[in-house]
Amino acid sequence: MPVSTHAGETANGVLGAASPEIIDDWAELFQALADTNRLRILLAVHHSPGICVTDLAEAVGMTANATSHALAALRLRGVVRAERSGRERRWRIASDDIHNLLHQVGATHSPLHPDH
Repeated sequence: MPVSTHAGETANGVLGAASPEIIDDWAELFQALADTNRLRILLAVHHSPGICVTDLAEAVGMTANATSHALAALRLRGVVRAERSGRERRWRIASDDIHNLLHQVGATHSPLHPDH
């Protein structure tokens, strides 16, 4: 039996076409972004795409090891991606959805990277 909500809609109608899997994926993403350090790292990567771990760690006031660990968690969720540049990895936002979401919360671009 459908669960009654507001004005005769069912719970399924309130959720629209979103499948349980999509909702679970978004919940996992929001959980990853709820960590203050990971969010600060993500905002720094957005501001300066192609930043390396050592520069990123310095920018957010964390150790390189802790920054790498947080980046790995974000990468597993598809939030960031790394590109090899010699011995370093350069980090970028992985998807347009994340990029747009960051703009919705007021994230800015560096004047050095206006086209991303």
